[in-house]
Amino acid sequence: MMLAKFFLLLAVVWTFEVNAAISSFLEEMIKMNPPMNIRISSGSFGEYTVSWDGNCTFQDNVYYQLDYKYLNPSDSKSYSYFVQEYQKKMDLELHRGLFTQVKLGYFGDTDDEISSNWTERTFDLPRDSFASVDNLTCIFYGNTYMNCTWDINENAPENEQYILSYRKEQTSDMYNCTNYRMSGARNTGCVGHKYDIDLSYEIIICISELNNKTKLPYCRKVKPYYFHKLNNPINVRINKSTDEVTWNLPEVNFGPSCYKYQLNITNWNDKEDQKVKNTSVAKYVISRDKTKRYSVQVRALVNDICLESTIWSDWSKPLIIAPDVKDISFLTIAAVFAVILVVLTLLLVLICIKCKLVSKVFQPIPDAGETFKGLFEECNGDFQKWINKNP
Repeated sequence: MMLAKFFLLLAVVWTFEVNAAISSFLEEMIKMNPPMNIRISSGSFGEYTVSWDGNCTFQDNVYYQLDYKYLNPSDSKSYSYFVQEYQKKMDLELHRGLFTQVKLGYFGDTDDEISSNWTERTFDLPRDSFASVDNLTCIFYGNTYMNCTWDINENAPENEQYILSYRKEQTSDMYNCTNYRMSGARNTGCVGHKYDIDLSYEIIICISELNNKTKLPYCRKVKPYYFHKLNNPINVRINKSTDEVTWNLPEVNFGPSCYKYQLNITNWNDKEDQKVKNTSVAKYVISRDKTKRYSVQVRALVNDICLESTIWSDWSKPLIIAPDVKDISFLTIAAVFAVILVVLTLLLVLICIKCKLVSKVFQPIPDAGETFKGLFEECNGDFQKWINKNP
């Protein structure tokens, strides 16, 4: 029994010594072989290869760690890769400038980090190394079509033409825009282009100069779902007994819990009384003064439960809500009928009175022939003759 314990202890000591020796060897090998001479080379649209020199025999858990981030002060996000080779192909927005650092390290189950020193390099190419455009932005309308626009720099050649291409990240299949918007003779947008790649795939979109192949393309890495714009809601209606507004989306690509909505409620009797309300379901009970006129519009967005978007749909057509018509009671009807009857009676009285006054004012003209028959029958209207005959 004692002999077995002795051999067990010997095995533990031996294992510890061997592991210590291996650890010492790895630490010396790693620290003595930091990466050197970081460089970058361009490949297909937006693809670049970051490479370096090294002298390392790769083993389990021994990797090069490559970190990079863009030089934009407003974007400090850092990206990391672990590779067992001397290069890494990446899709980059190189026009933003790039800071890179590489180190060799043992990334195993040891508590102590074993790594070489970082080797760093910054790539900040002149702006005129890239296609002379800026502000490339795209909006995706489901898996149907996309619209992209860009600005042309002031120093861009007047006869230069621009083309848009895109591909899924880390693939080589390229797609080209089929329908351009032009300003003068130059393309400034890609509109109504059929887009049928799943929105969850990250893509890289590049603008290239057609006549200048020496310039690098101006590229952006885009998550299409982040710029996904829904069609505006339809069939907006209200139940006036409950004041519940409901609506529909023309296309539903996700579950009902994947959307959020906003309602723009406007009181037309007081234009300053305008409210925007949020809801996660396709219905909302509004609060209103039923004696006033309102309009309601709705817009939609994919929420962060599914594939979060940053672009709201357009507002729906306004739903006009007229003031409610009050029910007329029996007493009100009777009162109105009595008033009408009184008014009609007064009108009849006035008509009768008016007829008597007319008869008095416009008396019939007396017939002189009846009163003075001799004047007309015997003297033929000769007044002097009639006087002499009847002194």
